[in-house]
Amino acid sequence: MKYLLTLIMPLMLMMSACEQTEYVVPNRTVVVDIRASDWVTYDRGYTWETPVDLPEYDDYNNDEGAILVYRSLDNRNYEQIPQVYNGFAYSYVATAGSIKIEAQSAGASIIIDRPAAMTVKIVLIDSNY
Repeated sequence: MKYLLTLIMPLMLMMSACEQTEYVVPNRTVVVDIRASDWVTYDRGYTWETPVDLPEYDDYNNDEGAILVYRSLDNRNYEQIPQVYNGFAYSYVATAGSIKIEAQSAGASIIIDRPAAMTVKIVLIDSNY
């Protein structure tokens, strides 16, 4: 039994000593304050939108990476977009160089008031595949 254990033990150590390669791709976070006056409407108030200049989000990120967008009304608690809050349906459209944040009624085609000021946190996630 001891002889068997002395043969198996070095084999187990060799197997567990294999080198593992781990790739860590850091993300980038951009925080933007949006004033209430930044929201514009092109359809008399059914949809409000605001552009956010985002040069960090380039063609490569748009094709290969990912983007997460969060909004906060109190600069402390962030909630992920898309979401519905107080009758507003928030969403976003990302293109290389910018994102457009939109707000519209969560109900059927209802004119809504201009959205309030908010802080937006944008997380850019690179990919290495």
